[in-house]
Amino acid sequence: MDPPFSTDTTLRSWPDTTLRSWPVAEDELPVAFECNNQLRSPESDIQTFLAVDLQTPRLNSLRQYLWLAGLMQPARSLHRQQLLGRVICITERPQEHLVWHENSMFIKPLPEYLLSFKFWSINICPHEALYRSALGLLWSYTWLIRSKSDLKIAHETGLLPAAVDWPIWTLLTQQILKENHEQLWRDIDQRYTYGELRLSRLNTLARLGFAGFSLRNAVRGYMTGSQRYTTLFERNFGWLLAVFVYITVVLSAMQVALATGRFENDLQFQKACYVFAIASIVLVLAAIALMVLDWFGLFWFHKSR
Repeated sequence: MDPPFSTDTTLRSWPDTTLRSWPVAEDELPVAFECNNQLRSPESDIQTFLAVDLQTPRLNSLRQYLWLAGLMQPARSLHRQQLLGRVICITERPQEHLVWHENSMFIKPLPEYLLSFKFWSINICPHEALYRSALGLLWSYTWLIRSKSDLKIAHETGLLPAAVDWPIWTLLTQQILKENHEQLWRDIDQRYTYGELRLSRLNTLARLGFAGFSLRNAVRGYMTGSQRYTTLFERNFGWLLAVFVYITVVLSAMQVALATGRFENDLQFQKACYVFAIASIVLVLAAIALMVLDWFGLFWFHKSR
């Protein structure tokens, strides 16, 4: 496997080194990355860092169900995202790249090491999984930045380094797109056969166990949103309010009907009113009990984490 662009197009050229495979460029690397709930230096384990920074194992576990969350087509360009009223939110997690929720679009800034031919040759090309993920991430930027207005937005939001101007980006994009499309489609990670993915549906897939059942997936879904209990109950139990309103209207109508005296001798109607009233009381008590149990369960779940 070869880098997706030539040595003439490379935008970053780090110093040569014979003892280390990681070229030194401290100002272009994160200070630390999280792995197994611990902070580690990228230089201490380059392959682990690249796996965390590029690969999308959770999305890959949902690969055969991604058609429920998105379409197999390129993501909209940045200026179209803004035209739709979406706010571009920066995320450093590749599994959240091009995931949208309501008026927010999560995008991972393009890592500057992906602009170096040498870095590709030494650290990415020898590893198929890394290569497929890196190529997919780089290719996704050809979707997002198609015009000068897109490039301006990318600079303003910090998605691309300021040094990447229009002539440089045009040259890089042309070299990526000149590759055989069918071959490129086979080379990229399967996540990038889809463009934008809807977060609400990813959360549903994760909670239903399509990514493997676990208590964490059941509670947090694919991507955790608000940590406030109020928001959680409004989102998951808001429909109960509509049910309670409907029950109240029906009970009031039954009460009026009985008060008219017309159904005074209608035992079937009176029995139906009785059963519905008892069922309504049971439903309300069950809903309250469920909400209380849910609150205690979430409290202990977060307390134990």
